[in-house]
Amino acid sequence: MRGIWSGHITFGLISIPVGIYAALESSERVSFRLLHRKDMAPIKYKKFCSKEDVEVSADEIVKGYEVSKKKYAIVEKDELDEVQEKVGEGDRTIDVVQFVEFSSLNPLSFEKPYYLAPQKGGEKAYAVLRDALNEANRVGITRFFLRTRPLLAALIPGKKALALEVLRPFEELRDPGELPIPAPAKKSAEVKMAKLLIDQMSTEEWDPTKHPNEYRRALEKLLSSKRKFGLKEAKEPENVVDLMEALRKSVGQGSGGRARPKRAASARRGAA
Repeated sequence: MRGIWSGHITFGLISIPVGIYAALESSERVSFRLLHRKDMAPIKYKKFCSKEDVEVSADEIVKGYEVSKKKYAIVEKDELDEVQEKVGEGDRTIDVVQFVEFSSLNPLSFEKPYYLAPQKGGEKAYAVLRDALNEANRVGITRFFLRTRPLLAALIPGKKALALEVLRPFEELRDPGELPIPAPAKKSAEVKMAKLLIDQMSTEEWDPTKHPNEYRRALEKLLSSKRKFGLKEAKEPENVVDLMEALRKSVGQGSGGRARPKRAASARRGAA
């Protein structure tokens, strides 16, 4: 693995040098590329104005933020730069602001996982923090910057490695209060029976290797019987010729003295 960030975990007077590593393997995702059936060339997308139905260049595109339903405000690049300056870029630290029980976190707020690994000199402190969190059944709530973006994340201990789970802002999660959810049931015979069944189906740990990606396996079986081919990428022209300029040069070449070499060539062919 290649690290994507390096810095320190800090809490109290403790500072542990660590690196951040991607925890997801993007190559394992099931994804397709759109191809033109006729010549198997990749499909490319262009940006068009929905009103004028013409392609729009990058310098003509601005960003609009929907402040209310169908009401937008334009935000310029220099204004976004000012906002970034106010937010800052932060230093290279993962600041632990508090420790909480893992059960207090809402799994729906988990956005993206990373691994943390100790850097030179931080191995012992890293192991102490990992083991202490496991024994206390706690996770750390942290703040840090990644690519100038301020993030909130949970520092989660595993058996081997510490993980950093980026948390979605609470504003992004919808309130389930509007859903048709029944009120908590009393401890009826049905609830007791359901709890008994849950206890019978419970295990000490969950083994994810027993639950592979069935869709990917079925897809790989299908692809194993398919013919393989390389993509036919369209070659970009090396020299883009201005049409009007080419026409002007052609008109100039067709006048006066340009005809003489042709007559001379004809005379030589006649002599031969």
